Amino acid sequence: MAAIGVLALNACGSPYYTADPIEAWVVDAETGQPIEGAVVTANWQLVAASFDTGGRKLRQLKVMETVTDKNGRFTFPGFTKLNLSLNELRDEDPQILIFKSGYRYFRTSHDYDTRKPSPGAHRTSPLVEKNVRLERADSNPQKVAHELTFLTTELANIWASHDGEEIPRMTHALGCERKRLVAIDPKAGFFSVMGSTGTETNCDKTP
Repeated sequence: MAAIGVLALNACGSPYYTADPIEAWVVDAETGQPIEGAVVTANWQLVAASFDTGGRKLRQLKVMETVTDKNGRFTFPGFTKLNLSLNELRDEDPQILIFKSGYRYFRTSHDYDTRKPSPGAHRTSPLVEKNVRLERADSNPQKVAHELTFLTTELANIWASHDGEEIPRMTHALGCERKRLVAIDPKAGFFSVMGSTGTETNCDKTP
C-alpha cells in the first residue's frame, strides 16, 4: 500500500502550470521563404495516473490555434492556469502541430527523460525563437492521405477531451485537404477528419 501511495504522489500534477509565450517562424525547407497561412495548434495535454497504461489522456490544460502571417510568423501568449484536476503535464507541454496544404505536416513536443525529476510547473516550447522548415508533400495523393492519418490521430485527444471547438481552422483546413485529394484520386479519401462536415467551402482562401 505504501508503494502505491508513493506512485500516486509521483504521478500527481502541479496545482497550477505556467507556460512561456511562443514565437516562431514557418518557412519552406527548400527555399527558406516564409509560409503564410499555415495553421498551427498548441495543446497542453494533461495525463491522469494509471497503473496499467502509464497514463490516460483525458483532459487538456489549454488548447490554442493560430495562423502564420505573411512573414511565416506565429505566436501564442504565455499563461498561468490552475490545474484543479491535478493531472500531470508531461511531454506534450505543448504539443505543436502545423499544417499547410502542399506540405508535410509538422509535429513537436518534448521528450523528457523519465528517469529524471519532472520539469515542474514552468514549461516552455522547444520551438521558441526557431524556424520550422516544412518539406513539400508527396505528389501521390494516397501517400499524402496516409501521412495525414497520423496528423488526425495526433488531434484525436483534443476532440476526446471535448476541446475540438478550439481548433476550427485546423478542422476546416484538413476537411478541405481531404476534398482536394479525393478530387484528384477518389481512393485518397480513406482518412477521416473529426469535426469536419465533408462539405467545406471557401477552401481556396487563407484560413
